[in-house]
Amino acid sequence: MAATFTKHYNAMLNWRPNLIGQFALSMLLSLLPLSIVVIVFLNALNKQLATTQQIVSNNYKLTKSFASLKQDLNSLERATRQNWVLKSDSLDTLIVDKWQSSVQSINDLKHINTNPDYTRQWAQLLNVLQTANQQLVDQKKQDAALFVPVSELMTELTIWLKNKNEAQITLNQNELANLQTSFINWLVALIPLTLLVGGGFLWRISGRLKGLTRVIDKLGQGDWQQKIAVKGSSELVELGEKLQWVQTQLHMLEQQKDTFLRHVTHELKTPLASMVEGTDLLTDEIVGPINDEQKAVLSLITQSMVRLRMMIDSLLSYNAIRSTINSSSEVNIDHLIKKINGHFEHRLTARKQRIQWQNSVSSTVLALPNELIEMMLIQLISNSLKFSDDNQGVTVNLKCEQHQLCLVVADNGCGIKEHEIKHIFSAFYQGKHDQSITLQGSGLGLTIVKETVEQLQGTLSVEKNKPHGCRFLIKIPISKNLGVN
Repeated sequence: MAATFTKHYNAMLNWRPNLIGQFALSMLLSLLPLSIVVIVFLNALNKQLATTQQIVSNNYKLTKSFASLKQDLNSLERATRQNWVLKSDSLDTLIVDKWQSSVQSINDLKHINTNPDYTRQWAQLLNVLQTANQQLVDQKKQDAALFVPVSELMTELTIWLKNKNEAQITLNQNELANLQTSFINWLVALIPLTLLVGGGFLWRISGRLKGLTRVIDKLGQGDWQQKIAVKGSSELVELGEKLQWVQTQLHMLEQQKDTFLRHVTHELKTPLASMVEGTDLLTDEIVGPINDEQKAVLSLITQSMVRLRMMIDSLLSYNAIRSTINSSSEVNIDHLIKKINGHFEHRLTARKQRIQWQNSVSSTVLALPNELIEMMLIQLISNSLKFSDDNQGVTVNLKCEQHQLCLVVADNGCGIKEHEIKHIFSAFYQGKHDQSITLQGSGLGLTIVKETVEQLQGTLSVEKNKPHGCRFLIKIPISKNLGVN
């Protein structure tokens, strides 16, 4: 029983609504306050309308009863004046009925509106009317002046009742206007809340998607060790699990690719070494003399073997990038310059070219992978020398700016065409060069440079070197400085 409860409890804690559920929940949270305000407003409006209806009904009844009272009093006054002259029994009966009708009308007015202010006015009218009735009926006085107080009071009550009705209507209209204003104010106040809830939902989804973007970026950079744990809706969690599976598959494929390249390149170097040795024996005529035609054929074979060796070296360099990035080493700038000069010594002598170093790095030792920096410079300098004419030079500028190592490799060669710039860093891409350039590369040189810069989390750009040629600009962040002159 306890295990079942624990299982259901954990399932409830791990429950994640899907995107539609989250959207519905956010809409509910944003519409709930609005719904409450609308319900409260409609309830208040219903009460106010009931009050308005009651006011209109009371005013109608009051006006009708008061008009009937005025008519009875006018008839009473005329009948009394006529009876003073005619002394008619029928007029006596009519007068008695009108007195009773007037008193009944005043009693009706008292019941229509029980407000003390109204009751006091009707009581005053009844008192004046009874006084006049006592003098005119009981005391048999025949004096028209006895009707004057009643007429004056009726005139005052007519004005008072009109003002009272208008005041009630105005007050009710003000209350309706205040209710409307209050409702509008509440709606305006709820707009930021609605935007906040909706913005919170979008921000939450955007944050999850940015997390996925960072994960995918790391996968693109070859970070196979990261743990992918995506939180949020069920769709995002499922997507995170798929990314974890993709990461595993890509890692496995990457390992297989590295293993394949490593085995292939090493297997190619063994027969290539035998071919180079055999070609050297033939060229040196150790196994016998050769004629000029045979020498020309051997020269072509030698050029092809040199190109094949360059391609194998490029493949080895390309395969070594990811394994080198994790190794910590130091770059000694002076030693690096000397080593690169030695690497290109025979090539520079053969074409009478030169490398011009402009080194303004204040530290001779930098905390950067030495093999990657050397590999990158060799590929860039080799590429620049290949596309430069004889007797020309390649300029290499080294400096440190804002904790970054800045490298600029510039040449005065044929340059790069505008439409080819976006393709030159693709693997095995070789542009259409001038016919005078006979040495073809592997198509991996600039790809190696690009991969190396990305592994070092740096930036790479290329631009024209006026008046002709091109310049490669590289900036690599430096974690710390290990040596200062």
